[in-house]
Amino acid sequence: MFTVGDYVVYPFHGAGTIKDIEEKDILGEKLNYYVVYFPLNHVTLMLPENRVTSSGLRKVIQPSQIDEVVTALKPTKTTPKNEVARPYSKENETLLKSGCILDAAMVIANLTSKEGERTNGLHMEDRKNLDRAKQFIASELMIVKDMSEEEAYEFIQMNCQEGA
Repeated sequence: MFTVGDYVVYPFHGAGTIKDIEEKDILGEKLNYYVVYFPLNHVTLMLPENRVTSSGLRKVIQPSQIDEVVTALKPTKTTPKNEVARPYSKENETLLKSGCILDAAMVIANLTSKEGERTNGLHMEDRKNLDRAKQFIASELMIVKDMSEEEAYEFIQMNCQEGA
């Protein structure tokens, strides 16, 4: 499925590299574990091979898919006057758990728009989700576009502004 050196993405952690595949004997059962290192948040994860599909682990996007990410980063239309914006929504958390870069871009677009509408800023959970989404995308951009962390965050910021 994956090999050592593959660039992969794991929901909430972002992009990383498969550093090793280790065989472990757990209660008499031998299982292969992927050892994945996530450089942006300095985390190493061991994921059993039999849980890869259900975990959402996937290969990084292709460079040709960057335009789709840019489109998804564009702010959404504002909340109609007769509709009250909820202070916080679990929908963004659900989108982040999918591990899809386009879902993370939608979270950024939604929350950036929401932030512009509110006079007192975003709810604490929304701020956390916005930061998670930015980190998630930045980690993948760093690999796919060979960017520094700073360049990746600048790319996100530039492309999530209205009229960008």
